[in-house]
Amino acid sequence: MDNIVIGVEGQVAAGKTSACKELIKLIDNCIFIDGGAIARAIVIAITKSGYDLTGKDISNIDPFELMKKLNVRFEIENSNTVIYIDNQKVPDEEIETSQNGMNVSKLISKGNSKALFEYAGKIIDYYRKKYNIVVTARNLVAIYPNMTCHIFITADLNERVKRRFKQYNGKFTEDEIRKMILERDKIHEDAGFNAKCDRSIEVDITDCKNATESAKKIYKYYQNY
Repeated sequence: MDNIVIGVEGQVAAGKTSACKELIKLIDNCIFIDGGAIARAIVIAITKSGYDLTGKDISNIDPFELMKKLNVRFEIENSNTVIYIDNQKVPDEEIETSQNGMNVSKLISKGNSKALFEYAGKIIDYYRKKYNIVVTARNLVAIYPNMTCHIFITADLNERVKRRFKQYNGKFTEDEIRKMILERDKIHEDAGFNAKCDRSIEVDITDCKNATESAKKIYKYYQNY
C-alpha cells in the first residue's frame, strides 16, 4: 500500500488525541482514526445493553458481529472519527469519561483484546486504501504492525495532570486526577501495553504549549524518521 499509517500512542493524558487531530492537518489526504474512542464506544454499548463486564471474555466473538449486536458504528466526518450507538451520535464528552477509559483498560488487560484488535486492524486496512491515516490506540504494535511509523508520546506527570484537569473542566480535583492517571499507568504496565518496535520514535511533548505545537513536533520527528 502506498498510503501511510502513522500510529500514535503514549502515556495517559499526555495529549495524544488532541495532537492527532492537529497532525492530520499537516498531511495531505489524511484522516484520524481514534481507536480509543471506538473501544470506549464498545464499552458504553455493552454497559447500556446490560452486559456485565466483570470477568467476561469477548475475545472469541467476531468483531463485526459484536458491532452489529451492540448497534455500534463509526464514520469519518471532517477527517475525524465519529461514533454512533443506536444510530445516535455519541458526544465526545460522553466517550472521554475517566470511567470509560478505566473500563477499556481493564477489559483489554484481562485478555479480552482479540475481537477489538481484529476489528481495529480491519478498519485501518479498509481506509488505508483511500487515505493516509493517523491512528491512536493502545498496543498498536499488536493491533497494526504494518504501520509506516510508530510515535510514542510522553509528558511529565505534573503536566499530564494539568492537561487532564483542564479537559475535565474542574469535575475532579488534581489529586483525584493524579490518582486516576497513576492507576491507569499501572494497569497498562501490568498488561504489557506501550510496546515498542523498530519503527518506534519517542517524542516528549511536555514543553508544548498546545496541541498545534505538539503536532508540529511529532511531524518533525516523523519527517526525520
